[in-house]
Amino acid sequence: MISNRVYKPLTKSDLQKLKELALLEHEEFFKRNPHLKGIYYDSLIGICLCQGAASHYLNPKIGIKDFDIWHFYEEAENIVFPYRAHKRIIKGCRGIPIDFLKRAIPKSTCNSYPGNPEQIIMKYLRERNTKSKRLLLKKAIIGLYPESIFGKVIWRGEL
Repeated sequence: MISNRVYKPLTKSDLQKLKELALLEHEEFFKRNPHLKGIYYDSLIGICLCQGAASHYLNPKIGIKDFDIWHFYEEAENIVFPYRAHKRIIKGCRGIPIDFLKRAIPKSTCNSYPGNPEQIIMKYLRERNTKSKRLLLKKAIIGLYPESIFGKVIWRGEL
């Protein structure tokens, strides 16, 4: 059976490339959605590598079929963030597809841990009872941005 997974270990250099691509996607998202730029552009809390690729970073035997990169923003009171904001790059890092996903975190959750993206993201995921949250918490979460969480294991998941 031919596997569509890549088993080469991920390095900090790979994480750096993923971070750069994620920050580029942050810019591109607001070019595609200029009506959201004024309220959400500066509300980026953090960017994380999640799911299988994050678990692969911790255990290369898992393999990678794609990269799931999540952008987390502080929710605005007056303008709803697109719930299903998603973009896919077919030839991403190492030629492996990248899915960029985005979520807005309620202001009350953000206010619980000002200046601490790791705690904000984890509180948000622990509070939510959604399919996305359950899937995210099954696997690892690795910080990409800001620098304070870069390369940090935010959640180990079920290795």
